[in-house]
Amino acid sequence: MKQFRHIKPFHRQLHPTRNEPGNRCCSSTERRSPRMCELPRTALQCAMLIMLVPFAAGAAVTEVPFELGKDHRIYVEGTINGSRPLRFLVDTGASAMAVARHIQQDAKLVIDDQSENTGSDGVTLLDYSTHNAVQIGGVQRPMGAVVIDYTGRPFDAVLGWTFFQGKVLEIDYDRSLLRVHDDVPDLAGYVRANVRWIDNIPAIQVTLGNGSSTFAPWLTLDTGSNGNIDLSYAFGSAHRLQEAFPERLGTSQFSGSAGRKIRAVDVRVPVASISTLQLKGPKASITVDDDGSTDDGTLGSEVLQQFNILLDARSGSIYLRPNRRFVATPAG
Repeated sequence: MKQFRHIKPFHRQLHPTRNEPGNRCCSSTERRSPRMCELPRTALQCAMLIMLVPFAAGAAVTEVPFELGKDHRIYVEGTINGSRPLRFLVDTGASAMAVARHIQQDAKLVIDDQSENTGSDGVTLLDYSTHNAVQIGGVQRPMGAVVIDYTGRPFDAVLGWTFFQGKVLEIDYDRSLLRVHDDVPDLAGYVRANVRWIDNIPAIQVTLGNGSSTFAPWLTLDTGSNGNIDLSYAFGSAHRLQEAFPERLGTSQFSGSAGRKIRAVDVRVPVASISTLQLKGPKASITVDDDGSTDDGTLGSEVLQQFNILLDARSGSIYLRPNRRFVATPAG
């Protein structure tokens, strides 16, 4: 049996109390990502295939157009096992592929194992398909897939970062393009983030300040979330963040793959930065229900869309460059 952590995405809803839009999310969003850990032999073999099998022959740079949804998230078109065109959510906060049960037959998934998924809201047992051919634009890779009963979601499958393993993934929000590179491109204008890989998921250090105290959580780089700065119950309670950031904007809630609702308080953060990049008008959601998470939280697409991103899936490095959305974002 395989074991995963945080198969996404979750559904996040806002309940504002001060001048906030009534509902900024679409029908689904996740805050904590699918993660692979302690893989048994079949899953390990699949992971090795991902690293060893080359991309389809072609240019050193492959471009894949994407749609930026109203929920700020990245959607691309692709196929699984020669299926009809499917809609994928590109999720850098996930280390696996998750497929909606309603397209299991279209995708010709053969269920040959099970996966124990520890998500943001509990543990669930999921069907697993070991060998699948996944194609996005000119990029093709073999991948395993868990099957989840996604309902009312604007996608057919969630595509984790491991699809790009051994390459450099560029997310160009200005041109709505993914670029898959063999080598790191020109870094002019980019800032290198402080990075840790936690449970096979990239996390970057974000500095939060209130004028007298500074906090430095490691937040999952999570394009699968439509959130902003989402801080876990463990981190928020350990650092008494509701007291540190008393300017309350409203409340929100999310639900993970097991369906449990988890509440959060949304607050204004006076100062927030990633390395030398100062975030504009930063807000954070502090989880108030114990979600069982041991990580610090996630950095969602509401923030990430302000930067073009390079994820070096060979060395683990991450680079950010402010884009047009950053320039257009109000300072407060």
